[in-house]
Amino acid sequence: MTTTHSNTADAAAAEPLICTLGAGNQQTRLGQWRELKHDGLISESRNGLVLTTVWQGRGDVPGRLSALVEAERQCCAFLSFEIEELDQTIRVRTVFPAGAEALLESFTRMDL
Repeated sequence: MTTTHSNTADAAAAEPLICTLGAGNQQTRLGQWRELKHDGLISESRNGLVLTTVWQGRGDVPGRLSALVEAERQCCAFLSFEIEELDQTIRVRTVFPAGAEALLESFTRMDL
């Protein structure tokens, strides 16, 4: 069974490239992503400004992933997320708008 949740790339493209987190909170958030990637990331691929990640669909990974995606939607409205829940995995497609390349780089180059 497949369930898809998304916000549109058009809406994200219309948003200014502003993150509402302060510098200290950004480091905390990156740490949360780093921990989640260590605990549940299966694969990651990048095509231009689109990052596709596949996560384990078991344990506390789905809940942590959902909470982090929702937190990102709140502070970085310019990002577009599509979440597809599969039988054993969760696929997240994140679209970064032009101008957010540094953010994309920081996410994909996280040391695990």
